[in-house]
Amino acid sequence: MHEKSAADLNGLYSALFTPFDADNEIDFDALASLIRFQLKSGLSGFFVCGTTGEGLLLSNEERIELVRYVVEFCKTDEVARLHDSRVIAHVGHPSSAVAADLAREAAQAGADWIGAIGPVFYGNTFEGTVRHYSQIARATELPFMIYAFQSAIDPERDVRLFEIPNVAGVKYTGADFFSMQQLARRLDRKIALISGMDELFVAGQSMGFQAGIGSTYNFMPEKFVEILRLCRANDFHAARGIQARLNQVIDYFCQFENWSFRKAFMRYIGLDCGPCRPPFEPVSAEQYLEFEQGLDELGILEKNSASS
Repeated sequence: MHEKSAADLNGLYSALFTPFDADNEIDFDALASLIRFQLKSGLSGFFVCGTTGEGLLLSNEERIELVRYVVEFCKTDEVARLHDSRVIAHVGHPSSAVAADLAREAAQAGADWIGAIGPVFYGNTFEGTVRHYSQIARATELPFMIYAFQSAIDPERDVRLFEIPNVAGVKYTGADFFSMQQLARRLDRKIALISGMDELFVAGQSMGFQAGIGSTYNFMPEKFVEILRLCRANDFHAARGIQARLNQVIDYFCQFENWSFRKAFMRYIGLDCGPCRPPFEPVSAEQYLEFEQGLDELGILEKNSASS
């Protein structure tokens, strides 16, 4: 199962925003528009309920509902059905037992992959990580993706994680591609290597990563699709040029402490996803005008491009 699963996870997956309405409830109409836009732009699927999707700010019931909705929408929507998409459900939780329950629910909903961050607050040692991932990965037969977020990679140590049944890949949000390459060489089977730092996507491609999961894919998916096309054609010179330009947007994206500004990028392109949940605050009208002016000055994103 591992070889087939690892080869199956290719391309680009948005770390899908979770849209909220004015009452801070999930806005499924906005979510439908967001999914259609991203699939039409060439993305391969979605990483649902991750960090960008505010997974840990959702109730467990909301997380299950969200995964069910995305899976069902991709199967039944007239536009979405034209695309062979994959759904990766992030089931991370401080409790290993709750994460395992979320994994089972995601599998029943029809998700293609399961992924999870390591232990949060409790048991955040390597041995704790092994126990945590083992309980989650064994909860279903789905391929499991380790979510290494700014983690220090120790190739000799970390091979143990891939002895856990169903572990078939890793989403690595970091810059130490050399250590990731060493880790992959120590394994006796192919795993899916997925880069998670949007600003280093070309670097990951050059080091053998087969896929990417990114936050900024939400609002500039077609640009990353073009980078991927160029990388696969071995035109890394052109790919680096686009990456450098997009990195100006990513730099702007990372400047805001209040993550509601990250969703404001969606409003700029014409797909309003609302604010983030507390502890973040909504972006005021005055703040948005200043934010919008900054994007206008960059001149890289096209205003209302997703609504045309």
